Amino acid sequence: MRLRHALLTAPLVAAAGLGACQPAEPRSAGYFIEHREEAARVLADCATGAHRGAECVAAQAARVETDREARIQSYRRQRQAP
Repeated sequence: MRLRHALLTAPLVAAAGLGACQPAEPRSAGYFIEHREEAARVLADCATGAHRGAECVAAQAARVETDREARIQSYRRQRQAP
């Protein structure tokens, strides 16, 4: 009986343990826009292959958006200058 109980509970315990190892949901581009230093770290890790996946895409999208905003602000400042 003990062997049967152990055989039935072992997969459940293993599945629960593996579920705990799942990574958290990837951070969004909006997160990286607000946390530029973290975006830079993630992009550096992505470039070396130490970091992969959705966070690399989100960090790159955040960089594109912040660069775009900086260009727009620069253009507006130049247009206002006498």
